[in-house]
This record gives sequence, structure tokens and C-alpha cells, in this order.
Amino acid sequence: MAGGPTPINRDVADQRADEVMILRTRDRLDFREIAERIGADVKNTYEAWKRGRARLHQEAAESFGTYVGEQLATCRQVIDGLMPMVAAGGANGPKAAEAIVRAMDHEAKLLGLYAPVKHNVTVTDEMTARVKALADELAALDDA
Repeated sequence: MAGGPTPINRDVADQRADEVMILRTRDRLDFREIAERIGADVKNTYEAWKRGRARLHQEAAESFGTYVGEQLATCRQVIDGLMPMVAAGGANGPKAAEAIVRAMDHEAKLLGLYAPVKHNVTVTDEMTARVKALADELAALDDA
């Protein structure tokens, strides 16, 4: 039989994983204690815990993706709605422009555009010597 577990078996496995998650996180039981309580062996208890965690991570990722999508859509509506005010100028133009900039800033944060950039830096012996010399200079200033 191909295709994985039946829907009933999947439901039972999910229920078992939920029970293990509760006993592990809320009651702070170790896997041996959980296994004894639910009538399973330690290995299967641990596997149920891993399945439960994986499912929770997946659900959280999906919820996060939905949230980010909703936030991006709202930003787009704000920007589209305020752009005619900026283009027309007038008394409300500057405030509308500021609101657009804030919405664009929020968009950039949601998209991770402000994420730190990793740099591959090599420290040479010369640089180390310069840092030590600077440290010595600073120490001499403290003594003076």
C-alpha cells in the first residue's frame, strides 16, 4: 500500500503527538515518564514529540506567511491610496508623503531588506599588531 498513513492513522498519530507535546512542555516530563504514561516505548514517544514540533513549526510558518502577506497588502493599499494626494500637492501632500515613506519602510522590514549583511573578514598579523599598539597607547593615556 503506497501513499503513507491512512487519514485515521494520521489523526491518531497527531493526537498522540499533541499529548506528548503537552506532557513534555506543560508538565515537564521526560520521555521515559511520558512513554510510561501513554503506554508507548521511549523511541516512539520521542518520534511523536518530533512530529508534533514539526507540525507546530509548519503551522507557525504558514501563519507567519499569511500575516506578512496581509501586512504587505495593507502597505500597498496605503501607498496606492495616498499617492494621488502627493501627486496633487497641496496642504496634505507632505503628510501623505511621510505616511508613504513609513509604509514603504514597513514593507522593507517585512521583506527583510534591512537584514544584516554578512562580511567575510580576514584579520592579518599587521592588523593585530596595530590593535595591540592602540591598546598600549590608550593604557599609557590612562596612566598619565
